[in-house]
Amino acid sequence: MAATQTRPAGASRVPGYAADLGRDERPHPPPLLLGAGLAAAVLYAAFASGAIGIPDESRLQLIIAAIALPTLAATLFGTLRFEASGRAVAGIGLIAGFAAWSALSITWSVAPDETWLEVNRAVAYGLVAALGVVLGSSLPRAVERVALGYLAVAVVVALYALGGKLAPWVEIPGLLDLDHANGISRLRAPIEYWNALGLFCVLAVPVAVRAAADLERSARFRVAALAGLVLLLTTLALTYSRGGLLVLVAALALIVAIGPDRLTLAAVAGIGILGCAPAVLVGVMRDDLTSTKIGGLSLSSRADDGALMLAALLAGLILAAVLQRRVTRSPQGISLSEQGAFLLRRGSAAAAAIAAALLFAALAFSERGVSGTISHRVDSFTEAKVDRQNDPARILQTNSGNRWVWWQEAAGAWWDRPFVGHGAGSFPLVHRAYRQNIIDVRQPHSVPLEFLSETGLIGAALGLGGLALLGLAATTSTLSRAPSRERAYGAALLAGSAAWGLHIWVDWDWDIPAVTLPLMVFLGVLAARAPAPPGANGAARRFSPALG
Repeated sequence: MAATQTRPAGASRVPGYAADLGRDERPHPPPLLLGAGLAAAVLYAAFASGAIGIPDESRLQLIIAAIALPTLAATLFGTLRFEASGRAVAGIGLIAGFAAWSALSITWSVAPDETWLEVNRAVAYGLVAALGVVLGSSLPRAVERVALGYLAVAVVVALYALGGKLAPWVEIPGLLDLDHANGISRLRAPIEYWNALGLFCVLAVPVAVRAAADLERSARFRVAALAGLVLLLTTLALTYSRGGLLVLVAALALIVAIGPDRLTLAAVAGIGILGCAPAVLVGVMRDDLTSTKIGGLSLSSRADDGALMLAALLAGLILAAVLQRRVTRSPQGISLSEQGAFLLRRGSAAAAAIAAALLFAALAFSERGVSGTISHRVDSFTEAKVDRQNDPARILQTNSGNRWVWWQEAAGAWWDRPFVGHGAGSFPLVHRAYRQNIIDVRQPHSVPLEFLSETGLIGAALGLGGLALLGLAATTSTLSRAPSRERAYGAALLAGSAAWGLHIWVDWDWDIPAVTLPLMVFLGVLAARAPAPPGANGAARRFSPALG
């Protein structure tokens, strides 16, 4: 049988965490200002409708430039440093090369005005990745601070999004209006694209799980982190984003796998899911909260169900807090004996086998049978049709939302110009030559296919290669750290980054600064060489791109 193990009261609850607590690491103002500037840029991007198009994106790029110029000066002559592995520097260099190649493609682009927008976007992303390296090299405990800072930003965004359901009557003229969910049931504000809002929340979920399971923190801190987790999961569920839910599973699996306190992390994640369930059920079952009536419903009719949903959310938060207290009342969290761990693995394997058998039986006894059901699902996935965007039941559907058609168009465009593409940003025009329907779209909803069709093999190798090298550098740096808070929160950022890396295969995240800016900050900070602790021998160089 499973048994809970105990440790001496003075032992570190997660190996190595105690080493983080006694260090005098009060940061200097410059790295704090840099971190605040990047947080402000991410917050602006989220509330500027994702900063997807001009003039919002142009303003965002000006903000990034305003941050980059003094940062460069401080790095050259002041207290900031740029220290990273050769892989990280090469990754940033490849992204810069992608921007240069995109600029060159204007000479053959079929949409030169769109090409310049793509060039500016790529330059901005490269700058943010470099700024992330500077932040990670200069700010003590940068990984933990960036993770918690992004969690705070994401919770603010989630609260605003949920406000459209919970309190649509709230309005401060000229400043705040929460009546943004009328006539469309899927949450999308403030980013104004449901899948992007879902991904924005997913990026923060691993951080919330880690913070809520951080036994070295106070109980109040853990409860606040758990409340943030419930809000993020509720918002994600009400975006009806299937891609967001799938990459959420991957992100949670990754942070639990990295551990080391796997059972505590898994329990906290499960508690967060239970905590969001009451509000989500009300949100998808009440007619006034799912209505897509043209012109919308009256404010009073939505306010009543909004109050009911708010009550359900509060009940879920209380339930989650009670369950969390039971999980974290032991100083060591949840741990199992060897026999208990063995039984858990066997039980999990048996449960998975039973679930697979039940699924096969359900398919076998269905009207279409196994082969007929699979064939029907494949046909549904590849069929071009009007997608029921506002139906909560779409979460269980297997259609591609017309993506299969757009992927075929992008593949055809790439096949015709495999090496150089049709010019960065050209897909809105190019796909019209390949489509066999009247559905119009600006992106193929797949970043790799977008790069291939617009910039060819050369551009895709530069752009995707740069992201891959940055991701590899971030992974190597994180996993090579000794067990500590920085490693634990680094694993959370790594899990969020992995979710972004999976999501780009089914959506146009590169073109949405609100979800790509955080990624660039994460990768830059994770790939940086952290500043030496006080009293360490040797002065760090301001520029130090090490090989390896």
